Amino acid sequence: MNSELFKYIEIFPHPFLRGIVTHYRVKQMKLPDTLVFPNYSPIFQGLIFNLEELEDIVLLKKDQKDLKHKVYYVGQAVSPSYLFSSSLNLNLIAVNFTPVGLYRLTGIDLHCFTDKIVDAQIIFGSEINEIYERILTVKDAVQSVTIIDDFLCRKALKLRKENKNCILTSLAVLNNNAAKTNIKKLQQVTNTCSKTLERSFKTEIGMTPKTFQRLLRFNQAKLFIHEHQEMDWWEVAVRFGFYDHSHLISEFQIFAGLTPTEYLGKIHYRE
Repeated sequence: MNSELFKYIEIFPHPFLRGIVTHYRVKQMKLPDTLVFPNYSPIFQGLIFNLEELEDIVLLKKDQKDLKHKVYYVGQAVSPSYLFSSSLNLNLIAVNFTPVGLYRLTGIDLHCFTDKIVDAQIIFGSEINEIYERILTVKDAVQSVTIIDDFLCRKALKLRKENKNCILTSLAVLNNNAAKTNIKKLQQVTNTCSKTLERSFKTEIGMTPKTFQRLLRFNQAKLFIHEHQEMDWWEVAVRFGFYDHSHLISEFQIFAGLTPTEYLGKIHYRE
């Protein structure tokens, strides 16, 4: 796969969107062939604006295919997938929400959207397509992002929900070290019972605290592999709190659909 596909322009949001949007990604390029884009379950929830009006997008999952929308909402992936497009022009703007950003903005139960890609109108109504049409008349990436940023800032003026303290505390603990954090510890530091913590995670993030911890640990291990491609697999397993090498392999197969060795091979192929 062409490594240029994984490079993009990063633009940061207005400070007013702190805690809601991490950044915007702009990607414009001509493709030599139809797009086949693997998704190895990153920590990502966001919007994707397809400015070339792609002919079609197919999400290779068991219950979704042939998606044709102007703006997509991408829920947090917890299983591998491949995105296909028959268009040779790639012109995308992605809005990366924080894990709790969309909940704060809309108050929507995110559990309904985990591992799914849906028409963004379901969440934002027809107004999101009006924003899309405005962007098509601009033909400038920075101006396009400004239009999206202004739209989200207006939404943020009327925040629907505040995140529970147990969620914010849990995220701080997990981001610091997901490998050495179990659910019992999260219950202790947040002073919550298992049912309360699980209900809050499902609503505001879209999954149980255990699943989020596993996904975050997987992503931290994946980042380590990117940065240290010459490493001992046992070291990776110990560093990130996997029981053993077999456990590491099992988690990679669940989230990425590949063994760690196969995943490392994909990294080399991209480069």
